[in-house]
Amino acid sequence: MPVIFVAALAACAPQGSEPAPGGGDGATASTQAGQPYDLRGQWSVARLNGQTLDTRIPFTASSDTFTWEPACAGQQIAYRTVDGRIEFYQPPREGDRIVCDIGYPEPLPRVIEGLEGRWDVEQKGNGNLVLTRGKTRLELEKAPAQPQVSLAGEWRVAGIDGREFNESYGLALSADESELWWEPRCAGVAVEYRIEGTRFSAHRPAVAPPPTAGSAEPPAAPAPAVCAIGLPERLQEVMAAIRAADRIERTRANGVLISGNGGSVTLFGQ
Repeated sequence: MPVIFVAALAACAPQGSEPAPGGGDGATASTQAGQPYDLRGQWSVARLNGQTLDTRIPFTASSDTFTWEPACAGQQIAYRTVDGRIEFYQPPREGDRIVCDIGYPEPLPRVIEGLEGRWDVEQKGNGNLVLTRGKTRLELEKAPAQPQVSLAGEWRVAGIDGREFNESYGLALSADESELWWEPRCAGVAVEYRIEGTRFSAHRPAVAPPPTAGSAEPPAAPAPAVCAIGLPERLQEVMAAIRAADRIERTRANGVLISGNGGSVTLFGQ
């Protein structure tokens, strides 16, 4: 990341910007009067004053936050719409946060700090945004939307918590559109999951309680058989990371990365 970029952003950051209401209830980056900006998607800082940067820093935007992934690194900044402009700001934080020990680009914290403040906005025909403040002109490049990841199929665990899964045994998982499990099913090692875009949520399958005496409810389906079988040493560690995750995406090597809350699991199809 060129030093001029970091310096220009930091120099132009206004001091003491007053708080203002804002939000992102629409699913668009509209510039219509009174319409709050909603920048959900993938972005990267692309150009400064018309010059393409040597190193781009990517961000994932929700309806109100820009985050460098993985989110557990804690490198993020919130945004809102103020008088037709975008204001980047650091909201007050309450309670402890889970932060993972992971390396990130050295200038990233300074870039985030330099973004703080209000920017005039121009939306280009290709979806990119040009932000200007004083003499600084910054272009955010919008990444094309990626198709939603499907987990249905057969998988092998290739990595956990950013490190290669390099054990003397392989770890295979199977999935349909709503559940992921380890065979044999009778071992009871499974998670039910839901995917919405890049958001991922998982939990243990619910077990219906037995009907009470005199209940008018129809009898519940019998509980699945449970077999006494030895489990691979790191299987529970992998499943715990999947249950804690809140994001899913394709990797450059066409694997699937499930991550969040300090952990991650990388899967490859088989």
